[in-house]
Amino acid sequence: MTTHPDHTDQTAPDDEHDETTAADVLREREIDPVTMQVIGGELDTIAQEMGYKLIRSSYSSIIRESEDMGAGIFTTDCRELCESDSTPMHVGSLIGYLDGMYKTFEERGVDREEIINEGDVFIHNHPHYGASHSPDIAVAVPIFYEGEHIAWAANTAHHLDIGSATPGLAIDLEDMYAEGSLFRATKVYDQGERVDGIWDFIEDNVRTPREVIGDLQAQISSCHVGENRYLDLVEKYGLEEIQQAGEALMDYAEALLRNEIRTIPDGTYYAEDYLDDDGRNRGQRLKIAAEVTVDGSDITVDMSKSADQTPTGYNIPFHGSTDVCIYFTIRSLLMDTFVRDEYLPQNSGTFAPVHPKARPGCMFNPTPPTSAFARINQVDKMSDLIIKALADAIPEKVCAGTCGQVYFVSYGGTNDDGEYWVYLEVNEGSYGGRPEADGLDAVDALVHNTKNRPVEDIELSHPMRIERYGLREDGHGAGRTRGGHGIVRESQFLTDAVMTMEGDGNTYRPHGLFGGGEGTHGDLKHIKADGEVLDLHSKESGYKFEANDRVLIKTASGGGYGDPYERPADAVYEDYLDGLVSETDARKEYGVVIEDGTLDTAATDELRNE
Repeated sequence: MTTHPDHTDQTAPDDEHDETTAADVLREREIDPVTMQVIGGELDTIAQEMGYKLIRSSYSSIIRESEDMGAGIFTTDCRELCESDSTPMHVGSLIGYLDGMYKTFEERGVDREEIINEGDVFIHNHPHYGASHSPDIAVAVPIFYEGEHIAWAANTAHHLDIGSATPGLAIDLEDMYAEGSLFRATKVYDQGERVDGIWDFIEDNVRTPREVIGDLQAQISSCHVGENRYLDLVEKYGLEEIQQAGEALMDYAEALLRNEIRTIPDGTYYAEDYLDDDGRNRGQRLKIAAEVTVDGSDITVDMSKSADQTPTGYNIPFHGSTDVCIYFTIRSLLMDTFVRDEYLPQNSGTFAPVHPKARPGCMFNPTPPTSAFARINQVDKMSDLIIKALADAIPEKVCAGTCGQVYFVSYGGTNDDGEYWVYLEVNEGSYGGRPEADGLDAVDALVHNTKNRPVEDIELSHPMRIERYGLREDGHGAGRTRGGHGIVRESQFLTDAVMTMEGDGNTYRPHGLFGGGEGTHGDLKHIKADGEVLDLHSKESGYKFEANDRVLIKTASGGGYGDPYERPADAVYEDYLDGLVSETDARKEYGVVIEDGTLDTAATDELRNE
């Protein structure tokens, strides 16, 4: 059932799949279900241990605290056997990296069997060869058993700096060459020997060599953990048994997802919205359109009606980002592990029924040499629109509009010795209201889902002070279940600093569903030391701050789900007591009367029944 996907083919297959149950898969594979699940559990444990090793060993906070990474074991034909539970945008992305490495070998006329040797370590981050974007550098270690290449241990992690035009992050770039250091299947260890020239090149071409080199070494250690644990598994069960179980696990996962897709009525569903701009051409909004087609047990998501690729770095690599976002969104909608009891493996089987499409030359499939550095807001909004498109078909599984964007920011500067400090910060957003619950407050929405960095750690490590950090209290999408609240963060710089802000959502609000109201838009301000306040765009490249200046960030609050008048008055009153809704808004949006801090039940009933 599960075959190696052709990652250059962006169309759905024409063949139809018979309805297959998980039990059918096990009978076809002739494998004991207990053995399969035990081996599946051990594979999952390997991926988790790889992730934990990388997190504990890393130098930079974007990996150590935010956990912007992914790790797993992959077959030699680039299929995923298991992957760590970390940032969703890294779930499945390594398939694109490995495919990009193979494509590189082919273009260079190199025999794969000759170039891949025991003891090798490769790095790869080229956005037009499968990388999610260039700051996410992958490390891949081939696993050999009795002289045969049997698998890959690989991980990817976001690095503080790769030598781009601006410290840390970059948006207004002319082409991919301005992104910084691009690596295509580059060996940093060759048959166990350190390739000093490559390490020297990296150290000389990034602003934060200590952190970048340290994080790469942590990634290598993580891969060796995966390599050793996988070989232990092969020794325990035998290579044939492990490979058979891997195939069965992928078939099993595919069957589970196909059966869920069949529950959606066949048809084509559509949603669209707009992003603020490309970071250079202000006021020129960018259309994002998601067309979702359900055909039996296959689902196709086509982004081709979206805007053309931009002249800046505000584009999305198709392989490694666009396709990964689509895979993850469909899986999370239909196979939520929280509400299911059966074992749900994470592997290539969950990708097989899902078919991403995007015409070459649109912002979701840019062509070289276009830059594709800044892509998190577009995939967030894409995921949001896939959910919106399917809302009428599966209303019990969707939420209203999330923040659909994130203020992903890099701050940097130099100390007295001329050495750079760089800090990457992902500011949390919020979810829209859900069928049975309010939207989540102050969480990284949808596909990035990185973790919060403690204020104390920021202030100990960088010349910054966090003056304010809490829930935003100036509105949300009203609904039977309300939208979640974003955050407000105000940071002061103790020295001169430069900021690159990869944000969006200053000009639009998260949508409501089924009568729910819109959420709030984002906001970004520069507060000078003398008190002057300047409005900033959602994207800023190399923006300068002086010592004692502050930056104020407000992330969007989610949309509401359902009629606000159906929200229990007590729940509205609790929000009022928590400072999340005013007396005026309680009356105006919910028909709930609060007088002098007290809920007036009789007046509320009268108002709601008018």
